[in-house]
Amino acid sequence: MTTVESSRLGPASTAQHGLWFTERIGHARSAYHMPLPVRLLGALDVAALADACAAVVARHPALGYAFDDTDGELSLVAAPPPRLTRRSVAPGELPAAVRAETLLPFDPRHGPLVRFTLFTVAPTEHLLLIVAHHLVFDGESKDLLLRDLGAQYGARVAGSAPPGGAPVPYAAHVAEDEARIAAGVAAARAFWATRWREPDPVVLPGLRRPQDGVRAGEVVGFDLPEPHRLALARYADASGHTRFEVLLAAVYALLCRYGNGTPTVAVDLGTRTGATRDTVGLFVNELPLAVHPDPDRPFAALAAATRAELRDTYPVRAVPLARAVSGLRPRAALAPVSVSYRRRTGPEPVFAGLRAEVDWAGFHHAARNDLHVQVVDGRDRTTVHLQYGVDTIDPDSVGRIAGHLVTLLGAATAEPGTPVGALALLGEEERRLVRIGWEPPFGVEAAPPAGTVPELVSAWAAATPDAPAVVAGDRVTTYAELDRAAATLADRLRAAGARPGVRVAVRLRRSPALLVGLLAVLRTGAAYVPLDVDHPPARRAFVLDDTTPAVLLVEAGTPDEASTHRPRMLSVDDPATTGSGPPAREPVPAGPEPDDVAYVVHTSGSTGRPKGVEVTHRSLRYLLDALRTTLDSGPTHGWLALASASFDMSKPELFLPLVTGGRIVLAAEDDTRDGAALLGLVRRHRVSHVHATPSTWRLLLDAGFADRTVVGLCGAEPLPLALARELRPRVRRLWNLYGPTEATVWASAAELPEPVDAVTIGRPLPGTRIHLLDSRGRPVPIGVPGEIHIGGPGVALGYLDRPALTARSFLPDPYGPPGSRLYRTGDQGRLGPDGRLEYLGRLDRQVKIRGHRVEPGEIEAALDGHPDVRRCAVELRDDGTGPRLVAYVEFRTGRQPSAADLRRHLRATLPGWMVPELVVPLAVLPTTPNGKLDRSALPAPDPVATAATADADATADGADAIVAGIVGIWRQVLRVDRFGPHDDLFDDLGGHSLSVTQIAARMRRQLGIDLPLHVFFDTPTIAGVLAAVVGGAGVGDPASAGASGADD
Repeated sequence: MTTVESSRLGPASTAQHGLWFTERIGHARSAYHMPLPVRLLGALDVAALADACAAVVARHPALGYAFDDTDGELSLVAAPPPRLTRRSVAPGELPAAVRAETLLPFDPRHGPLVRFTLFTVAPTEHLLLIVAHHLVFDGESKDLLLRDLGAQYGARVAGSAPPGGAPVPYAAHVAEDEARIAAGVAAARAFWATRWREPDPVVLPGLRRPQDGVRAGEVVGFDLPEPHRLALARYADASGHTRFEVLLAAVYALLCRYGNGTPTVAVDLGTRTGATRDTVGLFVNELPLAVHPDPDRPFAALAAATRAELRDTYPVRAVPLARAVSGLRPRAALAPVSVSYRRRTGPEPVFAGLRAEVDWAGFHHAARNDLHVQVVDGRDRTTVHLQYGVDTIDPDSVGRIAGHLVTLLGAATAEPGTPVGALALLGEEERRLVRIGWEPPFGVEAAPPAGTVPELVSAWAAATPDAPAVVAGDRVTTYAELDRAAATLADRLRAAGARPGVRVAVRLRRSPALLVGLLAVLRTGAAYVPLDVDHPPARRAFVLDDTTPAVLLVEAGTPDEASTHRPRMLSVDDPATTGSGPPAREPVPAGPEPDDVAYVVHTSGSTGRPKGVEVTHRSLRYLLDALRTTLDSGPTHGWLALASASFDMSKPELFLPLVTGGRIVLAAEDDTRDGAALLGLVRRHRVSHVHATPSTWRLLLDAGFADRTVVGLCGAEPLPLALARELRPRVRRLWNLYGPTEATVWASAAELPEPVDAVTIGRPLPGTRIHLLDSRGRPVPIGVPGEIHIGGPGVALGYLDRPALTARSFLPDPYGPPGSRLYRTGDQGRLGPDGRLEYLGRLDRQVKIRGHRVEPGEIEAALDGHPDVRRCAVELRDDGTGPRLVAYVEFRTGRQPSAADLRRHLRATLPGWMVPELVVPLAVLPTTPNGKLDRSALPAPDPVATAATADADATADGADAIVAGIVGIWRQVLRVDRFGPHDDLFDDLGGHSLSVTQIAARMRRQLGIDLPLHVFFDTPTIAGVLAAVVGGAGVGDPASAGASGADD
């Protein structure tokens, strides 16, 4: 019999096994340390205190345990008894000393698992810090320990006999506990069969990314204001609820108001029986509670539903969830949010001759949950601690959460009949900040700009007739020539039927004639409909049939379109439109009215049918005026025009220079896809403004672009942080622009500083209102994601001949002037405390993988940070074997890291379930003619190639020698004969935490492979485990497998 075997005191409890395992997989740090600080004022007898500590440990044997898991089964073993240690510290050093002692790691395999440290600040001022590991301690144990410690100390100071009594057993209760669990498993399985589901990631103000795992933590603590505490007690007593049930309902209401539909909250439920009432140890079970708060129902109904759900759980409270739910994935946190509540009505501990002040909510400086709400409800105060991870949320945001909770609880207990969605939430200061974020200044429309685009161009033609307006190749068209040609063509268009309310299609290549055609249509009051010459004939035919234009402007010799609708074709190659004829006749015919439609541009539709967006002259002028103010565009500036006229991004670069007296440098079709050619245009024509998509900026940077005289503008797609950091030092100013076609191109702008630390979409453009609203149209708090709604004069009329779709997307604006409207974008954003907006992606791009809600854009942003990645896209694909995340990657020239390298890069910042299983390298990512990523053209993964990519590490040298051994161990432990390389250990094979510990122990003992347990959860497949082994995560010496020294 080995020494370890002889020292075993029996098996650990089920609760201890679950906590042990969770700590092993989560790098738990101090998350399971339970500090109990006791301030002792007076003449302290240190020797008596030391004896009292030893006596308490002897009375409660759990405090003297350690743990052994050599063979995959967790056992209790004896540990060296703890002793009181003493340190003298200066008053100013005490907080840091307490923190350091709290964070000091325990060794669960050797113990002891409790520490007694006495900090002496002055002769009559001490702090006794007791830190116990949760494996042998729980919240109720705090009271028991201090009760007995005070009694032992008092007896020794008085010289009387110490309190007697045999040691209170703990190990003896383990068998009883296991029998109770076994008897309740069947009922628990039936109970959770209809209730358990994977919790969704939580939405909290300022939460940068929900995480699974332990991280460094901090706390925001406060006492519930006395009026709120009294109101809570009154409402609980009157309604027949406990205070805990009302507080828990308030947490659910708060999560509902943050946009969480059916939030799951983990709660600690005590499992003590009469026999263990006075036993120090671990007698608690964490279980999930999912309640659906209906925003339209009163808080009283939510409180009743919370009480019912909680009390329904009591009969199965002793059974751990892992025993009741097959295939449950162990994790550091059962749910993103947890709540613990302790009602303390008994007397405070007594230390003879001393005044004792106990901090019952001592903090361990680690976080398992995104938010943990700890409540200690005493006789005369209710203390609340909000614990959080410092790397995922900032203290100011947590402070706002605290304020929201207090405000909401006060409103709910004062008027419990108020619907949850109408409960007060924001304080006055936050309401003010939210309104600042909507628009500057709130509630005030910008003054309407005077004149339409063609009128302003004519004014510049009169003021500076010889100034260059359009530069195309070696040809320069002056303002006088442009205006004269547009006026002449406008006369011909009017003769052909162009007028307000009529549409004219424009199919012209990128030349000065394009500008002549667009301005001529606008002069008539008709709306132009751009047709891209590079678009497929079927697409152009659809647009013609959808808009039924009266006239189609083309170049000479253009063949008929294959559309059902056949407009009259008019050539712009007529000599009268060249600009060399006589001046435009006077008086100029009446131009368009501000509310006439200026253009109709088509955007892609979710049903596959493009939608024609109608934009008025007023909206176009508001945009140009806002950009002129924001960007300081004027007569000395030259804009590089890259976008197709059918792309709404073309409007600023074609019209803003012309209405401010500047010049357009028009890139030819072929040049728009050639970085070197574009760079040549910028240099040759002294371009001052480049307005491009991220893809085009990448072309320019790869061609060597660097010009500190250029103002860079980026839009149409999210600007990756890595690209922004590379681009910012190479331009004079860098703007990130955001907006949909339905809000006239751009709605907000952010000037990015140097260096760039984050990419936002800034603040609304002048005259624009931006609201972040929840699913019921209510403003969300600062830091909470909401759907972006845009108001102001830039909002389009709607979708051409699509009244139902228009009604769904263009809504009355309850926050703006009477009669104003909002466009519902389908984009998600959040407002920072500085008033800047952060773009979070499309609502309809969110996917679910392994029960987790995932935003592919977040993965793309992390992948963009790899130095060898040029561009990337992440999609969810299902080839019949289940959904998988697939990364499509375009690498920088001459560099191609392995899939394993990319995954390692991602795992540094993302949880395992967000790391794509497949990596598909592409020479070039497909783009649309407008330079946007074309996701529809991304190829389906080749099953053979992607399998080889996914298993590349697993087939490296040396892997074949251990594959059979690992597969055999999985078969033995899981009792499954056949499974594939990508079958999920939990979802497909029914594994659980005990399975993993047994697999890991056998791999260590039989194969000499000591693999971190988290690997089994990050990549829970044979392919993933093999990749980790060969990648060096835990390879030992197979020749030594089976030796006793393989134990850890």
